[in-house]
Amino acid sequence: MKKFLFLTVTVLALVLIFTSASGNVATDSRIGTRAASFTIGNDSSVLTLNQLRGKWVLLTLWSSADAVARLDNMRYSRIARNNDKLVQVAVNFDRSRALFDEVVSADSLDLSSQYYCERQDRKQFDQKWGTAEQFNTYLIDSRGVVVAVNPGDKELQAAIK
Repeated sequence: MKKFLFLTVTVLALVLIFTSASGNVATDSRIGTRAASFTIGNDSSVLTLNQLRGKWVLLTLWSSADAVARLDNMRYSRIARNNDKLVQVAVNFDRSRALFDEVVSADSLDLSSQYYCERQDRKQFDQKWGTAEQFNTYLIDSRGVVVAVNPGDKELQAAIK
């Protein structure tokens, strides 16, 4: 009886651990899933992910408060700027638009690919892309499927062939 009880408690604990761990992952941002839709605007235009269907997209979600995310944004921006097969959409989550503008200028980023996420738009990214927990860059193929998270050179080379 003790063995059965121990086994039952162990199985239930494992189920709880695995289900709670997967609950923190935004289901529409996992590799192999269709990328979650979003709408974002900047001073000159409004962009939806659907408008980029047929192109490879680097969706960079970043904040200047996260040093790694900021450096990644700079790196991915340079890569996309030098390749016509890849479009970068960088969404910034800084505490103010003024800070975003200052960082974009200081980092010499292409403003046409950089978008500031207003407070009222953040919920869609928190829910669909997990930005409340961390910032990532997603490589999305021409069909709209996430093929890599924080892609390295190997994944990027495959995308731009």
